[in-house]
Amino acid sequence: MPVDPRPVYYQKIRVGLLEVDPSLDAQRMFQRSWANKLGKKWNPRLLLPAIVSKRADGRYYLLDGQHSSKVATEKHGPDFERHCLVYEELTPAEEAALFLAANRDRKAVKPVDNYRVALTAGEPLVTRVNAEVLSCGLTVTGSSSPNQVGAVQAVLTIGEKRVGLLPMVLYTLAEAWGRDSTSWDNMMIRAVGMVIYTNWKKKEEGKAEEDPKVDLDRLALVLRKRTVRQWKTDAIRSTHSGGGSQSRSQPLAENIVTAYNIGITDPTELVIAPGRGA
Repeated sequence: MPVDPRPVYYQKIRVGLLEVDPSLDAQRMFQRSWANKLGKKWNPRLLLPAIVSKRADGRYYLLDGQHSSKVATEKHGPDFERHCLVYEELTPAEEAALFLAANRDRKAVKPVDNYRVALTAGEPLVTRVNAEVLSCGLTVTGSSSPNQVGAVQAVLTIGEKRVGLLPMVLYTLAEAWGRDSTSWDNMMIRAVGMVIYTNWKKKEEGKAEEDPKVDLDRLALVLRKRTVRQWKTDAIRSTHSGGGSQSRSQPLAENIVTAYNIGITDPTELVIAPGRGA
């Protein structure tokens, strides 16, 4: 049985001492967007150990945990201590192999499994989104059926935009095509959500809540004139090669807005298309 005599141990280390070697092929480039995402749901008690290489000069270099260490520094300062799994006497090739083991060589967790665990953990966004889906007589699951929504990422993306938006989207889709597995399409949920959200009226004085500018019944009638597949096919034709449901939802939302506005003569009743990145 092979035995590796080199030290491996857990240690709490100040994040100000954790470095990133820019010449190390094992380290990914820093992505501000990912750090911002981590920062939004930051909880230092749930911070997993970073993987660190302690080199011969005594300095600590991150192999995994660069973004979370950066967020920890921004939130708590350089003296914040985080748990680290420390390896010593590694070669550059071994540092690279550890990075792959931590990031590539793990089975990806399905979105629905993350959703269920987050719901059990009581994460506020997932808890609210789940309640909104249930209020429509639906549940979130791994695949769509008449009463189940499988587009987990889409419901979370739209649910995060504002309270009450997701039920409007699901209501509109049900009015357009009924409770069918094809109604709860990933692209369509995103696109309809983008249209309603972009055209939300500003709160008027004396009103308890804001109102959506979009007439949901009219929107459902517009959608019903074509199948989900037909709407998506035209949107995909307008999309550059590459990109996923998020980027393809943009031209789909634009097509929906164009169809919605046909026949409207009052300029105040026209709706606008979502801006890129909406």
